[in-house]
Formats: sequence, C-alpha cells, structure tokens
Amino acid sequence: MTKGVLLFCFNTPDCDYHRILQRCVRLIRKNLRLEITVVTDFDTYTKMSPMGHVNYKFIEPELGNSKNGSEWRNVDRHMSYELSPYDTTLVMDIDYLPFSDNLRQYLDTDYDFLISKDAHDLTGRSSFDLRRFSMIDMVWATVFVFKKSAKAKRIFDMIKYVKNYYSYFVELYRIRDRRFRNDYAFAIALEQANGFLTYDTLPVRLPTLPPDCRIVDIDDVGLTWQYGDQINQTQGQDVHVLNKELVNV
Repeated sequence: MTKGVLLFCFNTPDCDYHRILQRCVRLIRKNLRLEITVVTDFDTYTKMSPMGHVNYKFIEPELGNSKNGSEWRNVDRHMSYELSPYDTTLVMDIDYLPFSDNLRQYLDTDYDFLISKDAHDLTGRSSFDLRRFSMIDMVWATVFVFKKSAKAKRIFDMIKYVKNYYSYFVELYRIRDRRFRNDYAFAIALEQANGFLTYDTLPVRLPTLPPDCRIVDIDDVGLTWQYGDQINQTQGQDVHVLNKELVNV
C-alpha cells in the first residue's frame, strides 16, 4: 500500500508560493518521511530550486478567485483523487509547516476520508469560530487524508458537483463569504454525501497563526512570531501560517 503527500503550488503575481513550498517539502522529508507529489504549473516549476526526489503533476490552475484583492489560485483541490498516485494520501496546504511527525499516524487509518473541523488560534483569540457566518460548520481543507476507495471517490464526485453549483449552495447554506472556498465546498459535499449525518474527522485542531501575526524567524525545528508587541516561539509543533509574508523570511 503506497502512502504519500500531495501538495498544490501555483505562484501568483503577488506571491512566490514556490518559496513556501520548498520549506514545506524540507520539513515533510525531515519529519514525515513520506513520498511527495507536487501539483503545479510549468511557470511555477521553473522557479523552484532542486528539492531532491519529488514527483510532479502539471495542470493549468483555474483562475478567477481572489483574496484581499489579490489573485488566489486555490480552487483545484477537488482533483486530488485523480492526481494522487498513492493508495493513501495526505493533502496539505504548503503553508502548513509540519515541525513534528504527528500527521504521519493518520495515514494508517481505516477510514476512507478524514478532514479537520477545527483550528486552534495560537494567539488565544478564538478567531476561527466561523459558525456564525453560515448555516453549516466549515471544515479545514488545509489538511485531509483519503484512500483510493469507492466511498472517497463518491465524496470527491460530490465536491465537484458542489463546486459546479457553488452559487446555489452558498444561498442554501447562507454562507456570508461569496468566494469559492474549498473549506465550505468540502463541508457541504461531506454533509450531502453522508446523508446529512455526521462524518468522520481528524481528531486534531490545526494550530494556526492568523494573518496579522508576522513571522520573525524560522528554522527546521520551529518558528518565532510577533503579534502586537509580543514575541512568541513554537518548537516541535505543526503550524498553519496564514500570513503569506512567510515567503520573505
């Protein structure tokens, strides 16, 4: 049974995401010790430094989404099932930095599809309580695990259906954010595919730094970050970094 990590990376006019990818790949190789496949486009690929043995899948990213006025190329995750060459796949955002081996254990799961429903704000502000912004609990497509199985295929087929009719589902579930978001598309698809019953989730709250936290320093064991007039440090803990200025550290 093959196991590996699937990453999506597309540079935009405002951000050289390949620089974040290179840091993420190094940490995966050091701490998770899993095979890696990167989904990217040729223009982004030509900017990357050599990263050792990495598999590549080339696609043209779907355009049209934006975030804070900048282009946001992050809507192709519904293709994970077809793009993954593994029997069991861990899909991660490239700005989710695995400073531990914690995620590796979930690739031994018997479940067909697992995703996290909660994020932990490392500043203690509970900024990710998003239930009030829709009639459905959001999931975090930042990290999820799936097997090549009939059930997982059915879930991904439903994600594609939700994506095609996203404007309808936004109205149905009264989602305030009108942009396409994987987090809501996956949540809607999981509810629909499971007959509006509960679905299986990763037993972890993803440690997350909000966008207003500035990364001061980073190495292979952890990072130092600033929020307001406070400097904090984490070591040996996975961190999802939402401030894309990470590329400049």
